[in-house]
Amino acid sequence: MIRLPKWLMALLGIAILLALTSPALALEAKGKIKKISADQKELTVTDQNGKDLEFVMDDDAKIQLNDKDAELKELKKGDEITVTYEKKGRKLIASKVECKRD
Repeated sequence: MIRLPKWLMALLGIAILLALTSPALALEAKGKIKKISADQKELTVTDQNGKDLEFVMDDDAKIQLNDKDAELKELKKGDEITVTYEKKGRKLIASKVECKRD
């Protein structure tokens, strides 16, 4: 049997734990755009429960309109969207916004 040093086992355990928890950090919200401020990179969404969620766009956020890359200024009030985000303190940081429009 191969004996590994305790520090290596601890390091492997931490690496596995981080790998398993990282994807779980991303949250998702679905709803309609209530307010949009493209110049300030902010977006307010009313979710399916009627709760308003205020998002700040991440610098590297991806925005898609009908499965094509878009800019925040192309989205409109009332659009149905799905926002992928992370909670950092009290802020909701959006990393991806997907909008479907007829």
